[in-house]
Amino acid sequence: MDTTIAIRGLTKRYGATLAVDDLTFSIAGGRVTGFVGPNGAGKSTTMRLILGLAAADTGVALVGGEPYVDKRFPLREVGALLDATAIHPGRRARDHLLWLGQSNDIPRSRVDEVLELVGLSAVGARRAGGFSLGMTQRLGLAAALLGDPPILMLDEPVNGLDPEGIVWIRGLLRSLAAEGRTVLVTSHLMSELQGTADHLVVIGRGRLVADASVDCLLASASNATVDVRTPDVTALMSLVANTGASVVSTDRDAVTVSGLTTERIAELASGHRIRLYELTLRRPTLEDVYLELTRDVLDHEAGRQDRT
Repeated sequence: MDTTIAIRGLTKRYGATLAVDDLTFSIAGGRVTGFVGPNGAGKSTTMRLILGLAAADTGVALVGGEPYVDKRFPLREVGALLDATAIHPGRRARDHLLWLGQSNDIPRSRVDEVLELVGLSAVGARRAGGFSLGMTQRLGLAAALLGDPPILMLDEPVNGLDPEGIVWIRGLLRSLAAEGRTVLVTSHLMSELQGTADHLVVIGRGRLVADASVDCLLASASNATVDVRTPDVTALMSLVANTGASVVSTDRDAVTVSGLTTERIAELASGHRIRLYELTLRRPTLEDVYLELTRDVLDHEAGRQDRT
């Protein structure tokens, strides 16, 4: 079965606003792919185009080899969570899932399975209007998982979850990908994606900025630094500066060095009898890499249609 999400030359305008601009990329199965970008980058618009909730001006979006709107039982092929709060507040959680299941010929037994999976078995008879944001988010996840789909598209799935819930969903996403499913996730929390995502697609102003594995993105970063604590700050700064590396004082007994390894700093200090109390390598985080990639594509125009 084809579980690829394929975007080819996708373009969408809202009036004078170009929300998605000739966007092309593919999402493969068996991994968690983070879909990220600044506010107004076009992420939500792209997801709506993939799911047929908006029509592209040009280009195509294929899910499992065909447009989403052509699927006879879409919930059994694609599970989507775009807005967990989009549920009638007076509807009971179990009834909401039963209604969705009936529309896609999904067995009733699956409803109890997903309620248990997301930790809502005890509140299935409660009305959604009385749910906390975290519980509402879990119900949205239950709906996305209802058809046991091979493709999942989740917009900010950790929104509203407590720390325990975030750890839980991190494990869930990893396990779903390990089963060979395609998992596409948007998030503003780069720290969460660094611990969850295998691959990253970055867009800005509707255009593709990066499409690479998380490991490759981190390896390509060149801004690793070394934090050094020493009582001989002045001497160390002079010594490091003479090598051509960058050194900045951060405290009365601390500096940050760029351009030298911890080993080289230790060798220099030892050769000049400079005492060192601490040497700590600070590798770039995914957030550092993301900020560098999107530095030139930030867009805070108030008129943007897409705000995620």
